[in-house]
Amino acid sequence: MTQFNFKQLVDAEYLLSNRENDNLVVIDARGGMLEEGALMYDKATVVDWTDISLLGEFGGEELGKLLSKENYQQIFSKLGVKEDSEVLVYGFTMPDQGFGDEGRILYTFNYAGFDNVKIIDGGFKQVESLGFNKKYNLSEDRIDVSDVVRVEGENNSNAIFTDELLTLVGNENVQIIDTRLEVEYNGRVIYGENKAGHIPTAISIPFNSLVDKDGFIKSREELEKYFEDKGLDKNKLQITYCTTGVRASYVAVILTELGYKVRNYEPSFARYANVAEVE
Repeated sequence: MTQFNFKQLVDAEYLLSNRENDNLVVIDARGGMLEEGALMYDKATVVDWTDISLLGEFGGEELGKLLSKENYQQIFSKLGVKEDSEVLVYGFTMPDQGFGDEGRILYTFNYAGFDNVKIIDGGFKQVESLGFNKKYNLSEDRIDVSDVVRVEGENNSNAIFTDELLTLVGNENVQIIDTRLEVEYNGRVIYGENKAGHIPTAISIPFNSLVDKDGFIKSREELEKYFEDKGLDKNKLQITYCTTGVRASYVAVILTELGYKVRNYEPSFARYANVAEVE
């Protein structure tokens, strides 16, 4: 059951209660990881993080950056998102699956100026249990953004990029948070990064350690203690990163809600490993 009191987090029962609301838009954030024929909520549209991000080569500075607000207005139109809409988004149920993609959607929509977006706690297992399922058809159910001419977003104060980050590594007023799995932090290359290891001084806080065994985000009190035990200081700037900025967005959303000052390194470790030394 939902334990984390957060205005941008609801349970599956909330989706059920609002199922017939004409202003409701539901997003399945499992995106490209969703296999053809897999079950999904029958009124959802499938969105991959790459559909709503600037693209480029793996390890480049562009991959993972947010788009312009004008681009997001185009995407909102395709999704049926209007000023009076409410958006509910779900992903895979962690800790076993997923990358916190639902957090990436919320992070992105908030940047675009749309705040009435909420994560469905517990992920797809909770949505599936409602019984309103259909089989995923790629050509019909995933958003088509092929006609969107992508432009990099401006004035993205919640993000940080490589040149600035390099000046802050080792700064005593900055804490860098590695949100990848602990095995990645300790040196296993899973996604093809140029180097193994982590950014110097980084603290390991795996993205999926923020949920309980059933996939619900842990309580505010439990998370506060967890972050304090990890040595996080609300008087310092926290910088989150992962491989391409998705898992890091999820953690950034939760840290921000708990009162931390957070900036997300959107190109993340795939880029950093190409340009700087690691531990």
